[in-house]
Amino acid sequence: MKVILPVAGYGTRLKPHTDHTQKALLPVAGKPVLDHIIDNLADHGIDQITFIIGHLGDQIVQHMEKYSGAFTYVNQTERLGLGHAVLQGLEDRDEPVLVHLGDAVYRFAFSELTDLQTNGIVVLPVDDPARFGVIALDKNKITGFFEKVTNPPTNLAIIGLYYFPNEARLKQAIEYLIDNDIRTKGEYQITDAMEVMLGWGEQFVALQNAEWFDAGIPASYLETNRKLLESSHDSSPGVEYREPVFVGNDCRIENSIIGPNVTIMPGSSIKDSVIENCIVLDNSDLNNIQIKDRIVAGDGSEFC
Repeated sequence: MKVILPVAGYGTRLKPHTDHTQKALLPVAGKPVLDHIIDNLADHGIDQITFIIGHLGDQIVQHMEKYSGAFTYVNQTERLGLGHAVLQGLEDRDEPVLVHLGDAVYRFAFSELTDLQTNGIVVLPVDDPARFGVIALDKNKITGFFEKVTNPPTNLAIIGLYYFPNEARLKQAIEYLIDNDIRTKGEYQITDAMEVMLGWGEQFVALQNAEWFDAGIPASYLETNRKLLESSHDSSPGVEYREPVFVGNDCRIENSIIGPNVTIMPGSSIKDSVIENCIVLDNSDLNNIQIKDRIVAGDGSEFC
């Protein structure tokens, strides 16, 4: 099973960290988001992955050297939307393809999608559907796709997990958007491509039984860290750990209160500080600081 995994974006909402670290490599619950994704796919026997890379793409290539699998890398030289990104990995083949966003972790039985005989996507109800692409639904069949409209017809959000039994058909639909310059908010969207496919008579079904952990913006990143975090740390004299707390290798923590819901990545030093609901990036050096609800690096002056 071929998977297309777009990891080309700048991650502007996670600046300044994404100025020097590819967004998919920022950590959550003790390891990079990308590792959560790859490990989950591998658990389902999926290791044929086409990465769509761009901003800091060399970091993705280097990071994946620790894994074994059939990995290919395609550079998206222009950032023209998710549909355009996915197109870079598509071929004119009557073969199935799974599209998996690079800034989300899913708990889902992928076979429920890949066993389908038709197109399928995973959707979930959300409180703010205008922020998302959404669907219209008749029973479990999708009757329409809508990309970030002001008055969405439902609250069923497209969360970034798609299955197409014929990748050539998806390729044709995205190329149709480009040939006719059909854009939403200035970009070629996979949502619009699926609407084109509906017009061609293609059928889509919706699946709603996934857990979705978003890592696209700071608030959702920290929420995902909270939900996935499992405690792992040694005891330290003078340090109060309020679980759950993850501490990576080669860290030194002194006279501090840590937690709850804190990930501290390897090589970090923390002294005389109070850290709550935070992700502390690799090799940070925090001294005499109180910080809450942040992704933090360096001496604490780099955060979002």
